[in-house]
Amino acid sequence: MLAQERYEIILEMLKESNIIKISDIASKLKVSNETARRDLETLQDQGLLKRVHGGAILNENISITNISNTARSLPHTGVSYIEKQAIGKRAASLVKNGETIFLDIGSTTLQISKNLKNIHNLTVLTTSLPIINELAATDINVVVLGGKLHRDDQLLFSPFTSEIFERYYVDKSFIGCGGISLAGGVTDYSENCLNRQAIKAHSKKMILVTGSGKFGHNALVQVCSLSCIDIIVTDSNLQQEYIDSLQEYPIELLLASRK
Repeated sequence: MLAQERYEIILEMLKESNIIKISDIASKLKVSNETARRDLETLQDQGLLKRVHGGAILNENISITNISNTARSLPHTGVSYIEKQAIGKRAASLVKNGETIFLDIGSTTLQISKNLKNIHNLTVLTTSLPIINELAATDINVVVLGGKLHRDDQLLFSPFTSEIFERYYVDKSFIGCGGISLAGGVTDYSENCLNRQAIKAHSKKMILVTGSGKFGHNALVQVCSLSCIDIIVTDSNLQQEYIDSLQEYPIELLLASRK
């Protein structure tokens, strides 16, 4: 389902009830809570709704008769499920037997976890409940970085989570983002995540996995500069202008093919 289609459905849901929960969006659209939250942020940026804790309410200043037409004109910054699968598979190919890695929260990093099951003597650190569940029945050694359960985000996080992570050193860390740009660096929508500077300090390689539609956009919170990133794995739809601009940095760029 394209982002524009999700926007229209979300707004239709709001028109019916005037308030909507992130969990309801995720369930109806079959998307992650992260995607649902990102959609709400986009719609709020356009003045169509107002974010509240755990969801959103309709913006009273917007005429509901014009909402659907407005939603169709919104930018598409997401990535299709097929592209996420390709990114996840390409990123997982970087993991070697015997390594220790960190997997960030997010639907794209979840795809990485689905492609790790044939790797031997692997240890995975994570705060993501979907990733924990995905790897629970495998031989992979899973280290859960504990904290408070955030149901909407499907993660465990507290001020102590970063202290737990800093006891470890990993070969590779795979992080996601809400946006990436030359000016803003790597940005995201939630502050409920590990400090990327700390992740970088405890990782041999810092790998960003993200869809090409997030390039040129800034999300709510800056999480790190581009100088923190060693490798970017994205889909093959990345525009040439971003490929050229990344050449200014010592970053290895990997484009994942759907095939």
